[in-house]
Amino acid sequence: MPRGVVAAIAAATGFEGLRAGAGTFRVLLDLPARARIGPLAFAELSRATDLSTRGIVFYAVFGIGGALVTGVTWLLAWRGGAPRTIRRLLAISLLASLLVLGFTTQAAPLMWRVGSAPPDPVLVAGLLDRFTAWTIARVVVVDLSFAAVLGALTLAALSRERAT
Repeated sequence: MPRGVVAAIAAATGFEGLRAGAGTFRVLLDLPARARIGPLAFAELSRATDLSTRGIVFYAVFGIGGALVTGVTWLLAWRGGAPRTIRRLLAISLLASLLVLGFTTQAAPLMWRVGSAPPDPVLVAGLLDRFTAWTIARVVVVDLSFAAVLGALTLAALSRERAT
């Protein structure tokens, strides 16, 4: 397998690892904080973070970047003659990244509504409950994408080791 393909798999693994870590942090730390501070305070926090310019850019790179990185990596592996198992793992990673985008089409409008919602705790709590469910689904598929690309990198490393 060409070195460039292995390098692409390594880069995708790094990117997906960052995405998985950021998503897991969100699910384990940020979202549960809502129960402690309440929906209105959490909405204010989201306006200052997720809905800020920096947050919007971060999440665009998070979603679209993952699909691009995993897509290019799968294409390079396919064109570079990577073993079938590696190509399949990269295809799983790509499909999971595409699912992130699909799930985001459901989650993002909810967060936008949180950003513009009146200070009604019942309304905001309902929006955040639905947003949380979609976010958990997104993090599950991001973690799947990471696991698949990590598996591909492991197999690539093992095959290179056997070749030497």
